[in-house]
Amino acid sequence: MKRHPNRTREDKLLTTQQLPEITGYSESFFEKGRVYGYGPAYVQPMGKGGRVNYWLSIVLAWLGAPQKDPEGSEDE
Repeated sequence: MKRHPNRTREDKLLTTQQLPEITGYSESFFEKGRVYGYGPAYVQPMGKGGRVNYWLSIVLAWLGAPQKDPEGSEDE
């Protein structure tokens, strides 16, 4: 399996419940993002019923990247 370019050996997995403290976005933002295709990449190891996690490094890279508004316009 290829390692994501932003991940390091010290990287850790976060739950959806941990993301608001780090990002300032609500849990529902990430839950809806998984359905509508926005937000950081996530890992769901056991199929649809498995617990969703996010790699900290990927979340931090996503926060630093220009964001697309879910409605379609880009942030400046």
